[in-house]
Amino acid sequence: MQNETQLVIIGASGFSTEAAWILSRMDGAPRLAGFCDDDPAKARGVFNNAPLLGALENAAARLNAPVLYFCAVGGNDARKKITARADTLGWTPFSIVDPTAVVASDATLGAGIFLGVNSVVSCGAHIGNHVILNHNAVIGHNARVENFSHVCPGVKISGFCHVAEGAFLATNAVVIPSRCVGAWASVGAGCVVLRDLPDHTRLLPAPGKTFFN
Repeated sequence: MQNETQLVIIGASGFSTEAAWILSRMDGAPRLAGFCDDDPAKARGVFNNAPLLGALENAAARLNAPVLYFCAVGGNDARKKITARADTLGWTPFSIVDPTAVVASDATLGAGIFLGVNSVVSCGAHIGNHVILNHNAVIGHNARVENFSHVCPGVKISGFCHVAEGAFLATNAVVIPSRCVGAWASVGAGCVVLRDLPDHTRLLPAPGKTFFN
């Protein structure tokens, strides 16, 4: 490989294709070297018109230039473990941000994040490392979304909310102002978080109501 900065997308599945698509929309984006995946069936060949590089450690042996990476793995716990491996290899996290994303000038963004089409990060908000903020999701003013959280399309997180590490909010979920979603908690599609959600708790949708489990 040439001695130039290049990007590796970790994961070779549906979300990886979205990441590559947004990357192609970014001005001045680094060259995509290919996709890494631990699945032996994806150790070689072509995926989404780019080379399959195998597991991270195998790819590192092939890449002799500075390497940026984006982890396109939707599972929060898996993403945390995989990014630790990439960091150990000396790779640098890269954020994939769609040109239509709107970020307030005083918002703070972590490393290795994904900001999808028409996503919004409002005034004073904070997005942690390796957070996925998908299409049409909105983070309100002064809200905090901590490391490894996953905010699915259409989610609305209101002002002064706190979404702790590894939390998962499914499509079109809503968190009303000043509420907390605990670490590694999950909120089902279309649910409304009306009170603080404890760590490792699930809020599930049901006809006409939501409930804790």
